[in-house]
Amino acid sequence: MYKYATNNNKFKLQGFTLIELLVVIAIIGLLATIATISLNNARMVSRDAKRKSDFGQIRTGLEMYYDDYGRYPQAGACGYGANCYVYSTSGTSWMPALTTYLKKLPVDPINKGTAPWNNNEYLYAYGNVWADGSRYDLTTQLESKNDPDRCEIKNYKFYFDSRLWCGAYSKQIYDNSP
Repeated sequence: MYKYATNNNKFKLQGFTLIELLVVIAIIGLLATIATISLNNARMVSRDAKRKSDFGQIRTGLEMYYDDYGRYPQAGACGYGANCYVYSTSGTSWMPALTTYLKKLPVDPINKGTAPWNNNEYLYAYGNVWADGSRYDLTTQLESKNDPDRCEIKNYKFYFDSRLWCGAYSKQIYDNSP
């Protein structure tokens, strides 16, 4: 910016110094970083809320199945009493027995991985149905480290020997079994 100077009747160049520009750029960068972190946290919390909502729908379908048949469905081709699971990574028909009760079977918002009890693998798992069909495991992994329903806080246990899920697997497990 040019400004008329009264002494010597000359124009004098005035503007921002390099230090001032660097300070402004640093402040803008800091604000952008804070905004990005907040947005990522909001996305994690939102996906975790969807997971819990999806589990409510799945449990409703499982209860309707139980009302009709007197037992929960097998986990895919696994027999009752078998410690095996079906996973949402198989697509929207990952629990064929529930397609009669739920128009569209929910899948995890990220839906990647091989098992939800492994760190940073996000998918739904149904299985480990008791021999009499009276109990099952319905499990996923939550992203937010602040969620009060994660395994580290709830201390979920294996029903067959009372060991902690978290002791053997991820502290982020969410189990919505009966």
